[in-house]
Amino acid sequence: MSFLTGLYYFDGRPIPEREAAAILRGTGWSGCDAPTSQRRPGLLLAHAASGRRRGSSDFQPVLHGDAAAIFDGRLDNREDLRIQFGDLLAGDWGAQESDAELALTAYEKWGAGGLVNLIGDWSLAIWDAARKALVLASDFAGVRPLYYCVQRDRAVCSTSLQSLAEWVGADEIDDTYVAGLLAPGGCPHRTPYRGVYSVPPGHSVTIAEEGVNTQAFWRPPTGDAIRYRRESEYGEHLRALLGDAVRCRLRTAAPALAELSGGLDSSSIVCMAKHLQQSGGLENSRIVTLSYEHRGSIDTRFYTAVEEFCGFESIHVPADAHPFLTERDTGVAIPAFWERLRVHVSSIARQQGARTYLTGQLGDLIMGNWWDDSIQVAGLLRDGRIGPALKQSLSWSKALRRPIWGILWRAALANLPPRLTPDSAYGDDTSIKARNMEDSFTAGFRERIAAMPPFLSRTWMEAAPDRRRRLRQLMEALEMRTLQPPEPLQHLSYTHPYAHRPLVAFMLSIPPDVVCGPGQPRKLMRAALQGLWPPPLRRRQSKDSFSGVFLDSLRPLAQLLLARGPRLQLVERGYLDLASLRRRLELLSNSLECNEPQLRQIILLELWLQGRENRLRAATPLSA
Repeated sequence: MSFLTGLYYFDGRPIPEREAAAILRGTGWSGCDAPTSQRRPGLLLAHAASGRRRGSSDFQPVLHGDAAAIFDGRLDNREDLRIQFGDLLAGDWGAQESDAELALTAYEKWGAGGLVNLIGDWSLAIWDAARKALVLASDFAGVRPLYYCVQRDRAVCSTSLQSLAEWVGADEIDDTYVAGLLAPGGCPHRTPYRGVYSVPPGHSVTIAEEGVNTQAFWRPPTGDAIRYRRESEYGEHLRALLGDAVRCRLRTAAPALAELSGGLDSSSIVCMAKHLQQSGGLENSRIVTLSYEHRGSIDTRFYTAVEEFCGFESIHVPADAHPFLTERDTGVAIPAFWERLRVHVSSIARQQGARTYLTGQLGDLIMGNWWDDSIQVAGLLRDGRIGPALKQSLSWSKALRRPIWGILWRAALANLPPRLTPDSAYGDDTSIKARNMEDSFTAGFRERIAAMPPFLSRTWMEAAPDRRRRLRQLMEALEMRTLQPPEPLQHLSYTHPYAHRPLVAFMLSIPPDVVCGPGQPRKLMRAALQGLWPPPLRRRQSKDSFSGVFLDSLRPLAQLLLARGPRLQLVERGYLDLASLRRRLELLSNSLECNEPQLRQIILLELWLQGRENRLRAATPLSA
């Protein structure tokens, strides 16, 4: 993958040599090639590659007339683009166009809206000389990071949040980010630093002297519908798309690491890679599986079965040796769990010479791993198919052991006009609620949160009622950039086959009852892919939990914060009430109900803020 950065002074002033040198020194990660750059009056674009694909001619920035571009990522539809571009590729580019050159050609041919035609994991920055504008964009899933900051006389962008925050002197914490981290729903496009933002997935951000314009070039498939005559056709299509998703991500000569938990999502990716190797459909000859172990895990026998079935090299990492959270391992530029584990995995990747890291993320959502998807009944009611609606409601009632009237009532609510439909109609099953929902917010901070605009978009409401739940969860995952690599793994092609755009569009456009049914989560997945799996996996219904691992690391940290008394960052900044927080920390210390998911976010942010303050004090010279 690549490290990108750009600096643009709106008035075209020459960039000071000291500033340019500092940016170039901070461009890249350990193991990156030396940065290359393009400088013009008021403009600096720099790129450092951390490893090129086989046969790649990807030297950047790429230039076409007065336009320039830097690109980080991978395009999966290169041949389709070459056909569409035709004669536009003749001359300047030559016969082996890089992904960056194809992306710049797409922008020149179609404008920012045409970036929707670029399928893959990518982020880019384009200098549009005609408009005197810097154009930033990120793929629909937001896999490759890209951040920016607009100040009075300039704009700066970078794939590294840490570098960008240092360059622009971002010292103030963003209250909206804190609210999004600690309140339900999250806060997309924000970072911990006021004035520093991430480029929204599926959007372009055009920055010029006149201002900043953000434009969506991708929209979720709210109105698409795919129906086949035979149900087996859905399985055939799914299998082909997953094969494409794995194949294009392993288009590399370097070894690849593949997470293997023993669950159906990661196991299907590993088994598909083996199938592609055996059928001659995969160039990559070395895949290494990576499994995280913990005491008492029910996953062990399943990932062991996959390892034996596929015959790939395997590495086991004990989670106990790399805690979920410690006082010191809280992330650098952004608060993060599993920081020590990610650093260890990064060292494994370097030892193995790996450039690619495959995960099973998004698989639960895309493959329909839901025991309760009874909202499907809403589609039958909408179409006036009362008999089938009653029959399907009865099936869901039996599977869920819940009254049929509740299922019908929820489906009826979902068919009301959007402004009248409660969001709970599309949420998760709320029949079991935690006893403690305390959040410890001060009254003042709660008022500030209430005054903030909605954090997440509602484009999912444009879909049919029986599809809204899936689209809602997809959009939340994408807008929050949950698929972005952790900081220690940004140098890798950290990628997710279940986020392959053609696969996502297909699975969200076919009838929901094909994807899963009453008592049949992953219904289509099991029918289509079980031939790839070893026998133990075909019978798997369970799912392991790391909750015990989480608590083992959180309990001593709760005691640590209790011992620090009132000197807590989140209390001093006016976010949290001390008495409420201390009460919940004591409950956590004794493994009692305390709204633990939200409290773990509080502990993470508090320790991250304390570490940040310590680093700032250490970096500030003592006054004479």
